[in-house]
Amino acid sequence: MGLTTIRDIIAELNRQAAEHQAHRLVLIKRITTDPTYQREIKRIQQSHGWNVFHSAPDGWRVMLEPSSDADSPHFSPAVNVLMNEVHMNEASLSCIRAKIEALSTFLVPVFRLPQEVLVLIFKAGGRMPHDGPVTEHAVPRPFPLVVASVSRQWREIAVNTPELWTNVTIKHPRPFGWVPLCLQRSCGQPIDITIDCRSTSLLTAPVVDDMMTLLMPHVHRWRRFALMTSDPAIVYTIGRRLADASAPQLRHLQLSLSGSSGNQEVLLHDILQGGAEALSSIRFDSLATPWGSAPLINLTTIDLRWLWLRTRLQYDQFRDMLAASPRIRALILRGTYIYLHSGRTYPPLSIPTLRYLELSGDNVCRMSSLLSTPALEELTLANLDETEFREFVDSLPDGRDGGRYPALRALSLLNASMCTPTRGFMLALPTISHLTVINSATAKFLELFRKEHAEDGLLSWPRLRQLTLVDDVDYFLLYGVVQERAALHLPLSRLVLNAPFIHDDYLVSTLEEYVEVNIIKDVDLDH
Repeated sequence: MGLTTIRDIIAELNRQAAEHQAHRLVLIKRITTDPTYQREIKRIQQSHGWNVFHSAPDGWRVMLEPSSDADSPHFSPAVNVLMNEVHMNEASLSCIRAKIEALSTFLVPVFRLPQEVLVLIFKAGGRMPHDGPVTEHAVPRPFPLVVASVSRQWREIAVNTPELWTNVTIKHPRPFGWVPLCLQRSCGQPIDITIDCRSTSLLTAPVVDDMMTLLMPHVHRWRRFALMTSDPAIVYTIGRRLADASAPQLRHLQLSLSGSSGNQEVLLHDILQGGAEALSSIRFDSLATPWGSAPLINLTTIDLRWLWLRTRLQYDQFRDMLAASPRIRALILRGTYIYLHSGRTYPPLSIPTLRYLELSGDNVCRMSSLLSTPALEELTLANLDETEFREFVDSLPDGRDGGRYPALRALSLLNASMCTPTRGFMLALPTISHLTVINSATAKFLELFRKEHAEDGLLSWPRLRQLTLVDDVDYFLLYGVVQERAALHLPLSRLVLNAPFIHDDYLVSTLEEYVEVNIIKDVDLDH
C-alpha cells in the first residue's frame, strides 16, 4: 500500500531508523568482541595509559588525544571493514533522522489546517496595516511575500489567492517589483492602494509619479486610494494624475498633507472628472477641491482636517457640501475647517442621517450648536482647552426633555483639558452607555461616578456599560467605581485600559472579579 500521509512517511522512516540502529549495535558488538580489536586496545593501554585516548559512550570508537605521541591504532582488516560499515550506517541514520525532523514540522497544527482555512487567514493578514518600522535603508517585507516564503504549500496558496495581493501598500521604493507583482497576481480584483511617504525621503515626487505610471492603467479597479505625505509636490503630482481620471469602483479617497513645517496647503481644481460613481468616503488634510460637486456628492463619510487659509470652508460652502450628500452618516472635523465669524448668527444645519460626529479645534461649541443631529449615536470631542469644554457643557440643553442628542450612546474625549464634569453635564447626556477618555482628566469623571455623588440613589449615567480609559488612572478610584456600580446592580460589562498599573496582574485580577478587562498597548489617534 502506498504512503498517503505525512504520518505514514514518518512511521516508515522511524522503522528504517530502528533497523539501522539495531544493525549498528550488532556491528559494534562484532567489533568490540573481535580478539584483534581487544589486543590492540590493551596494547595502547599498557604503552601509554588510558589518559591518551577516550572512547564514545557505546565503548567502541577510539579517539587519540591530539597531544598524544602514541602510534595510531592498528586494527585488523576485518575490524576496519566493520568500522567503515558502522560509519556508513551512521551517515544513513543521520539522513533519516533529518528527514523525520523536517517532516515533523508539517504536523504542527498550523501546517495541518485545511487550505480553505489558510486562505481565509492569509486574506485577513493581507488586510492588516503594515506597521513595521521603515527607515531609509530598511523596510519590512509585505505580508504576502512573507507567507509565500514559509513553505512550498503556503507559497502555492499565496500565489493562487488573488485577494491576498489587492492591498498595495507603498512606504518605500523597495522591494523593487512589489507594485507590478501585486497588479499581476491580483488578477483583476479590486485593489486598495496606500502611498505613505512620511517615513522616508526616498519617495519623492518623481518616484511617486513613476509608481502612478504603473497604477493608472488599473484605475478602473481601484477600491481605495490613500496618500499621506508632508510634501505638497507629491500631492500636486497625484492631483495631476487624478484630474481627469475615471475610477468607477473607488469607494474611499484620502489625500493627506500633514506633518509638514508651516501651514502648507494644496488646492486641486479638478479631481476624478472622468467619474467616481461609487465614491462614498473622503478624507482631506490641508487640501481643498471643488466642494458640493461631482465626485464629492452622495458621500456617507466626510473627514476634513486642518484646512488653512486658502482651503478653509465658508459657511455657504459647508452647507452646500452637506446638501450634496443627503445620506451622510459620519462627519469628522479636526483642527481648522470652517470660518464662523465672531458675532454672526448662522442658520442651523440639519443632518438627520448622521450617526457619528467628531469635532475639535476652536469652534467645537458653535459647531455642536449649529448642527442638528437627532439620530447621532457617537460623539467625539478632541483637543479642547478647558474654556472650550466649559462652553460646550454650558450650551447643552437638559437631556430629560430630549436634549441635543436624544439617541447618543457613545461619548469619546481625546486630549481634552476639562473642568470638572457636573451633574448637569451627565443629565444633558443621559443615554450614554459607552465612554472613552484618552488623556482627558480621567479622575474627574471617576469621581463623579462615585456613590457619594449619586442623587436619590441614582448613579451618574446608569446605562453605562463600557468604559475605555487611556490615561494615568488611579487604581483605587477605579476599583471603587467598579465595585460600587456592581453593588448597586448597575455593573460595567467591559473595561478597556491602558494605565500604569496594567502590568500588575494582581490589581487587574481584582477588577476582573466584577468586569471583563481588556488591556491595550497602543492607541491610533490618527484613525
